[in-house]
Order: sequence, then structure tokens, then C-alpha cells
Amino acid sequence: MEHRISRKQLAYWIWSPYHRLSEKEKMDLEQCLERYPVVRPIYEIVQEYQEAEDQRNYDRFLAWLRGQLSDSKQPFYSYAKRLRSDLQAVKHAFLLPYSNGVLEGQINRLKTIKRMMYGRARLDLLEKRVLSRL
Repeated sequence: MEHRISRKQLAYWIWSPYHRLSEKEKMDLEQCLERYPVVRPIYEIVQEYQEAEDQRNYDRFLAWLRGQLSDSKQPFYSYAKRLRSDLQAVKHAFLLPYSNGVLEGQINRLKTIKRMMYGRARLDLLEKRVLSRL
């Protein structure tokens, strides 16, 4: 009996850390990698990138980046070029504990309120709605 796996499921497995997968998912992933050997190098590249990011290991990330930039036929070459173009910001993301997460969340909240209220209310009501959560 043939077991079918969706592309979405395979992509999830590729981008998930191996240790977080269940035993069945690990078995299915290994079967996919054996059946489609062209996927294995991509899986290994993604896992190497994820490990460098999870461990916040900037040197390991630089090694990954150099590997991707070594040949334009690498699967993540264009992504690596974009990262290299703003390498200072990437370095700070690895080395510093600060994050823009809270700020981005507030911006998203404000934009959502603005979209919901568009054309429905005056400025004073919008102001009350925005300030009600603060």
C-alpha cells in the first residue's frame, strides 16, 4: 500500500527541527528522503540553517551563508544574497537579546483597528478605540 504525503506536510517536516518530530513523522520523513534523494540536500541545508539560528551561533550562520554564496546554483543562493546585503542587522539579531516583536505587534494592532474603522467613524472614536487598550 502506498502512503501519500502532501507537499505541505513535507515542507513542514523539512523546516521543523528533527528532534521535535514524532516517531511516525521521523519514519515518514526518512522514507521520503530515501525515495526522493534530490530532497535530502535541501533538507540538510535547511536543518543546518535552523540549528545555527536556534543556537544563535553567528559563526555557524556565516559558514552556512558562505556555503550558499559559493555557487549560484545553491538552492538558497538568492536568499543568502539578501541576507548578506544587510549583514550588520543579521549580526545584531544573532548577538543581541533585543527584538522588535512588541513594537511590530502594536503596529499590527493599530493597522487592524484603522482598517476596521475605515469610513465608519470620526477621528475621536478612532482615538478612543486605539487608546482603550493602553
